[in-house]
Amino acid sequence: MRCSCLGYNKAMEDHFAPVGWLQEAGYKAYLVGNQSRNAVSGKSYSAQDIDIATSALPSETEKILLQRQIVPARVDVKFGVVAFLWQDIDYEITTFREDTYDPQFNHIRRTPINIAFHQDIKADALRRDFTINAIYWNPKSNHFFDPVGGIKDLENKVLRFIGEPEVRIKEDPLRVLRAIRFKYSLDLRYAPSTLKALIKYGKLVHKLQPSLLKKEFNKIQNLPNYQEAKRDMQRMGVVLKV
Repeated sequence: MRCSCLGYNKAMEDHFAPVGWLQEAGYKAYLVGNQSRNAVSGKSYSAQDIDIATSALPSETEKILLQRQIVPARVDVKFGVVAFLWQDIDYEITTFREDTYDPQFNHIRRTPINIAFHQDIKADALRRDFTINAIYWNPKSNHFFDPVGGIKDLENKVLRFIGEPEVRIKEDPLRVLRAIRFKYSLDLRYAPSTLKALIKYGKLVHKLQPSLLKKEFNKIQNLPNYQEAKRDMQRMGVVLKV
């Protein structure tokens, strides 16, 4: 779909150039995360961490970067991630993939038992946590691919898990804290099924390593509306001393 929202302009051109590099090499490439959300919302562009989803494999992405004398800071072949610093901005380029978790959840944050790279962007969308994080934006054409209704949820200010909320939390309990952070940083409200699952399984965050919790908790603590977010945590049985 095409959206009458923030388009591709000269101010963005340099920072979004890696999307074009991948496309020129014959691969699909989209911006995801905060950049695509800002585009939908019509917010002014500001240089931030940039996440790109692509059909290119890590080795193919790395080759494209090296051709431009950019040496990746990290290449994680298993997860399909190539990270690099360019023009003082941190980039992560991730191959479309499908994640499969052990159905016998132990509530400890684990890596998926199987990761399969895909040409199908919809498979990549279905592995993500919230619909608003599965909006794919081609900045050059200003076209969006929105397989799980993230644009509608963002416009309606709704935070909704992709798929079954209880399963998504059991896959990774850190998503409880991410939900709280997104709600209060983006001024959203929980979808009813999302809120029900968060209240039921919020305590699972205590199974996670303190270092993981501290990193996410610090982001929440730095929000201007932290006291409201804190009340949500208490409602969900999340009591952090990190």
